Amino acid sequence: MSAMVLLGLIASAALLVAFALLNMGKLTPDHYTYQILNFAGAGFLAASAANPMNAGVFWAELIWSLLGLYGIITIWMKRRAQKTVSTSPAPSPAPIPYLAAA
Repeated sequence: MSAMVLLGLIASAALLVAFALLNMGKLTPDHYTYQILNFAGAGFLAASAANPMNAGVFWAELIWSLLGLYGIITIWMKRRAQKTVSTSPAPSPAPIPYLAAA
């Protein structure tokens, strides 16, 4: 069995596992695991479709892989923003005008 065939089988398994776990409710699109399985699986399938070139599979898997990468980046950015919000100090309350004059 050639390396590309083996790579394609592993990549297909990654995509099927991601899809199965999503449908069983074990993962959501907001899980890194789901997005990484999609990114890696589709990326490796794109690589295996490149030699010999199967343009339809190659482009579909390349785009799928890029969407997985987009998902990874989106999760990272959301978590980073949440961490920034939760660690920033709370602003001090403004004085109440009618009490300040007394």
